[in-house]
Amino acid sequence: MRLFEWHSKSFIEHQSKLADFVGYLSNAWQNRNRYIETLEDISEEEIQEQSIQRQRFFDFTVDGKISARNYVGVVQYDGIRVEVYPKIFSKDTSGNVKQWQLNILYWLSYCSKVRFPFSFADVSKQNFDNFLELLIYIYANYTAEIIANQPFQAYQTVEEETTYLKGCISFDAYTKNNLINGKWQNFYCIHEPFVFDNQFNRIVKYVAKRLRTISENHLNQERLDEILFILHDVSDVCCSAEDCDKVKLNPLYADSKHILDLCRLYLSNQVIDLENEESNNFCFLLPMEYIFEDFICGFISEKWPSLNIKGQSIDFLAMNQGKSVFQIRNDIYVPNELIIDTKYKIRSNNDGLKAGVSQSDLYQMVSYAIRRNCTEVLLLYPLAVNSADIDALFTIPSGMLSEIIRINVKNIDIILDDIQNADTVIKSRIEKLSPLFL
Repeated sequence: MRLFEWHSKSFIEHQSKLADFVGYLSNAWQNRNRYIETLEDISEEEIQEQSIQRQRFFDFTVDGKISARNYVGVVQYDGIRVEVYPKIFSKDTSGNVKQWQLNILYWLSYCSKVRFPFSFADVSKQNFDNFLELLIYIYANYTAEIIANQPFQAYQTVEEETTYLKGCISFDAYTKNNLINGKWQNFYCIHEPFVFDNQFNRIVKYVAKRLRTISENHLNQERLDEILFILHDVSDVCCSAEDCDKVKLNPLYADSKHILDLCRLYLSNQVIDLENEESNNFCFLLPMEYIFEDFICGFISEKWPSLNIKGQSIDFLAMNQGKSVFQIRNDIYVPNELIIDTKYKIRSNNDGLKAGVSQSDLYQMVSYAIRRNCTEVLLLYPLAVNSADIDALFTIPSGMLSEIIRINVKNIDIILDDIQNADTVIKSRIEKLSPLFL
């Protein structure tokens, strides 16, 4: 089943599984990565819904329909698979799902918390009938190639009982387990052998096993089997996202770090159902507002490093009894030059002089400009397929500032037909947004 954000489809054929499906979604919701870190950014309604463990990925109507909200990606549960694509593709009559998928992956490659190490040249040659298999392929293909050419070995801390001294003695363990029990001739030693059976490889093997259970694609299964064959001598242990945080990699092992990042992603956010190792449940859903904002921020940071931009720059609007209150959070801030605020909304072209901008958004931009003492503001929206590209400029005279506040309202087309030249195309589009990028 394929949906666009804020669109609905019939769910009648899965009605008998609805209660269990909603339960699984609620569990995934509670265990998801939270991209909004402060309670001030969350509405009272969201706080209440989180407290009662109500999922916000989908709505289910009384007439048997499922309606997607603002999360894009894929969820699979007990024979139910739902893919959700961005609303900016909703009027794309070509129905080119592969191109939609490649666009999402390209945006994610610039997101700071979700990075996909993959080659577009390789991925674009593959045809997958669903987004889930494409996500599995990214892990399977990249990991198999890296560990086949560069097997990872590392020093692993081991604490064990030995008949001879190895490394250093663990006096606490030796006293507790040996000395008081009359086994004084044996030692409890801590040493660090250089081994193949290390924590990194155990995590990689565990993720490969879990994805092998989920995948139904022959190519993915082959690649995952290659990984399991190479790691045959590595111990089978259950792993979690917290285990990934314990692995320390030398900066020289950049490829291994990418693999570890993917493992952390798949083991967190309830992506893989960790409660049942035989389960083929999978949930990879991300808020599209975050993807749009972080893609723009990440791209500008990489292509224009001299601007020293700040993403999610935090300040406060006011003081009360000597304490800062009313937090503001600028999506992208070029110090003393430009405030960029991304709005993942589709502007209407029939709103007259307001140009599809809500009054509350304009109020917000004025307060940002005054607080930052910055007269240049860019309100940035995504351009949807087959929608009008309309720019607007609002000027606000201010007695508090020496210059007029200028709020430019623009769309940016982040949809790409040719992924191979994606960076060049997006760079040229961003250059048109402000003289700062020329």
